[in-house]
Amino acid sequence: MSRYTTVKVWQLTPEQIADYKPGMDLGEPHRIEFVRCVDPEWADFDPLKKRKLKRIQLGRRITEDDYHRLREEGLLDSEIADRFNIGVDTLYRYKKLWRKERKER
Repeated sequence: MSRYTTVKVWQLTPEQIADYKPGMDLGEPHRIEFVRCVDPEWADFDPLKKRKLKRIQLGRRITEDDYHRLREEGLLDSEIADRFNIGVDTLYRYKKLWRKERKER
């Protein structure tokens, strides 16, 4: 599979754009560009992966003491999650883990 392809480019006036109908013949292209293709195998299209990397770089693991201190300050779970750069679901998993650890003691 070639890493490059050609792209035909037409430059249309506002009137031509307004009159354009799908499939309409536009004549010869104004220019042809040689562009690099994106290979899905090496391209990173996963926004969650980027988000996870960001959490590793910016976030720190919240402790149960941090959580209770912030709740006493009046913060909501969603605000606490934002402060630690984690999702609300992740915070709920932490809370479940803390409950389980307390039961085991």
